[in-house]
Amino acid sequence: MDVATVCLIHGAWHDASCWDPLVPPLEDRGHRVLAPDLPLHDTKSGFEERIRPALEALDSLEGPIVVGHSQGTAYSSLVAVARPVSLLVHLCPRLSGFAPPPGAPDTFRAGVPFPADRPDGTSVWDADTAISAMYRRLPPATARALAQRLRPMAPPPGEYPLREHPDVPTALVYAADDELFEPAWERFMARELLGIEPIEIPGGHFPMLEYPDALGDLLDRLARQNAGP
Repeated sequence: MDVATVCLIHGAWHDASCWDPLVPPLEDRGHRVLAPDLPLHDTKSGFEERIRPALEALDSLEGPIVVGHSQGTAYSSLVAVARPVSLLVHLCPRLSGFAPPPGAPDTFRAGVPFPADRPDGTSVWDADTAISAMYRRLPPATARALAQRLRPMAPPPGEYPLREHPDVPTALVYAADDELFEPAWERFMARELLGIEPIEIPGGHFPMLEYPDALGDLLDRLARQNAGP
């Protein structure tokens, strides 16, 4: 029998394929894995439309674990409000709705060449820049294939609907050498804004690509701990 249903929510510019290396390690540990593809590239999609694929994938499933990566944590949080979940995992997170208070650490790593907005409000990475900024820890062929799959990111119309974090069991996992987000901000966010102790893992911003087996072990432990005796 499955230990848990794990729903994986991708972040900006990516699609669900970024989770592909993590699916076998989770399934090998007895988990059912869902990785819906969110229409974050669609300029006409609002927040409700963007989380609909996840809600439809979960349907009537009870107590899933929802894992959001990077900016995907904004959408996984909305899923946790719309469906009863047993655990919400923020992986290398960029949580929306939490403005850094005065004196908080910087959110983004200095010097990251994030793409500028285009006239329609979308942004898109140049492949070579994406490889050097996001995927330099990965084998060159893997990095090139990922960069070629990147999609435009469209800002959703309207204001982010959450002002408080969902009242559900939560874990925050951050990477010690995250290329995009400052680990100091993620630690601050966990302790000061969420009231939990963060979990540090080695490596960069894409642990599901860099070391999926180790991440699978961590998520498996969290799932089993959350399930109780």
